[in-house]
Amino acid sequence: MKEKEKTYISLRVKAFRVILIGALLLILMISAIGLGGFSYAALKEYNEEAEHLMGYAKSLLDMEYVEKIYTATREIYESLPEEIRQDPYSDEFKQKFRVLMDEDYYAARKVLENCRIESENRNVALIMTDPAHSAYIYVIDGDVEEWIYMPGQWIKTDLSKIDRAMQSSWKLMMTREKEYGWIGTDYDPVTGADGSLLGYISIDLDMNDFFRRIFRTLIVLIPGAIAVILFVAYKAARLMVRHILSHLTELAGAAREYTARDKINNLEDSTAYFSKLDIRTRDELEELWQTMTDMELDMNETMHRLRAITAEQERMEAELSIASRIQEGMLPRKFPAFPDRGEFDIYASMTPAKEVGGDLYDFFLVDEDHLAMLIADVAGKGISASLFMVNAKALLQNQMIQSGRNVVEICEKVNSRLIEQNEAMLFVTVWLGVLTISTGEVVYVNAGHEYPALYRNGGQFTVEKDVHSGPMAAFEKMKFKAGMITLQPGDVIFCYTDGVTEATDGEEKLFGTERMLQALNRQPDAGPKELDENVLTSIAEFVGDAPQFDDTTILCLKYYGRHS
Repeated sequence: MKEKEKTYISLRVKAFRVILIGALLLILMISAIGLGGFSYAALKEYNEEAEHLMGYAKSLLDMEYVEKIYTATREIYESLPEEIRQDPYSDEFKQKFRVLMDEDYYAARKVLENCRIESENRNVALIMTDPAHSAYIYVIDGDVEEWIYMPGQWIKTDLSKIDRAMQSSWKLMMTREKEYGWIGTDYDPVTGADGSLLGYISIDLDMNDFFRRIFRTLIVLIPGAIAVILFVAYKAARLMVRHILSHLTELAGAAREYTARDKINNLEDSTAYFSKLDIRTRDELEELWQTMTDMELDMNETMHRLRAITAEQERMEAELSIASRIQEGMLPRKFPAFPDRGEFDIYASMTPAKEVGGDLYDFFLVDEDHLAMLIADVAGKGISASLFMVNAKALLQNQMIQSGRNVVEICEKVNSRLIEQNEAMLFVTVWLGVLTISTGEVVYVNAGHEYPALYRNGGQFTVEKDVHSGPMAAFEKMKFKAGMITLQPGDVIFCYTDGVTEATDGEEKLFGTERMLQALNRQPDAGPKELDENVLTSIAEFVGDAPQFDDTTILCLKYYGRHS
């Protein structure tokens, strides 16, 4: 509560801020448009000046000589070995181009130099390009003596800027130098007698005056804009407070009083919080007030219903808790289950996804030489699946007691009984097996259930692709097929429901069969309880805090063989 008070900002302040920001954005937009128009006109003027000066410079040059020096410069440049070309300032590089610096060269350079001086700009030069190396190559440079480039000397640059500057009627290639400030460069093509492109003439315009004008404009514009913004925001905020915010404050106060009331225990409190207000603005505010008044009446009625629903929910939760304990009591929970039988060891566990689950397992001795094993999964969750599971377990257990070891007959009879009682249209997958303890033979029926994992002594767990039939309660005259597995001493059968392989993490990835086998094969020769715990631990690490929507049930048997 204290933290909320520290960060509380009134609607009046927020409204002023919104209006202030809106006015600021509007002024900035208008200013940006104005500056953009001014900049465009000025840059277009600079561009036209550059075009005129470059045309004038070309008219003064001996174009026959210009074509000659372009050709000679390119020939020498392209004939240079790469190791010499890499350093345009080395003596070896310069020596290659000194032959071009004759009287005609200096006469042409004098023309460019005079154009620079007369126009009071930074530089005028003849250049050519090397696209393969992104190089800007000087042919004749009209710069001041201490900054002049020799023919052939080059600098790295983005050559695409030349095309953009030439194609635009106002764009210049802008750079800023420490000594000269802002410079805008424009280009014009230089062609030979046959019309082929030799290179370009470039001119560097002094842009400092342009940026000074922009700066002076901003100095005047910004204070004026701030004054206008503050005035508009102040006036607009006062109007908003008078016509809107005062009524919203009344509604907020009524809402605070209403929420502070104990609406559960004081249902008979008839105090009106919203209806006592009188908001007659003939707009959405009045409509909001009417809505809040109606909401207050509806909420009181809802609270009466909520009290009754809460009581009913508490009763149902108590019953679900009892049902969960009853369900757990129906499953074998005492381990070791058969401490006096050294021929085998069996362990099972079931973790429901909800208070009550739809999975089941069971095991019991049919006689002294036969052990019945059962694991099943009802297609559903909650109470309905749990009740169906209880019925299926009872029917399977009774039929096994009556029909002995004929697993096919047991499944067919139970299937018929489940079909008769299946008004909820559920079905159940079942793995039912009978172990002959003396021989290690397991006769089983897999009715639509997961394939078991099988461990052969000294090997690794693998998924056993056993004989499959359809699930129980799906079709009335379902035919079930029996399969057989012969266990040797040390072998293990690991049965499970799809809640194991379909456990999901926070990214909805499945745990899967491969991860289950990896968990089993960490200690493949361990006892059934340890194997169960290894798999459940791996699942818990994989899913983390992600909620699970399916029961997780495991039944594991390790066979040791008859003791002499």
